[in-house]
Amino acid sequence: MGNKKILIAITLVIVLVIILLIIYLPTSSDSPVFNEKKPQDKNALVGDWLRTDASYLIKIKSIKDDGILEANYFNPRPINVESATFEESYGNLKIILVLRDVNYPGSKYSLNYLPDRDMLAGEYFQAVEGLTFYVEFARDKANSQRK
Repeated sequence: MGNKKILIAITLVIVLVIILLIIYLPTSSDSPVFNEKKPQDKNALVGDWLRTDASYLIKIKSIKDDGILEANYFNPRPINVESATFEESYGNLKIILVLRDVNYPGSKYSLNYLPDRDMLAGEYFQAVEGLTFYVEFARDKANSQRK
């Protein structure tokens, strides 16, 4: 009988502590935001981008407000770009470039803009082999519109 009373008392204390934590802990709207980033200028994406491990080039000519990029891709010859888009999430810029050509049946770049390094970095899905690689592109300052 005594053990039952102790178990009930412990259960009540635990429930009371949980209720107090729910009531008195700050909510996310009360907490300061430490990871808040200011939006980046999407025009930073405009320019010529050279892949750091090969002679591949992404040329971004313009950016539309609806998320569409006017872009070309060269390896070193022109490869058809099926779609080129950008998105902004939590202050970060990301481009997605889908290639549709001979030996490029839906190959895709998903690249994040790294403003501190002025680089594009992310994944390249090589559709023929079904493999994904980490890649980086550096701005070609000699030929780029943004200097």
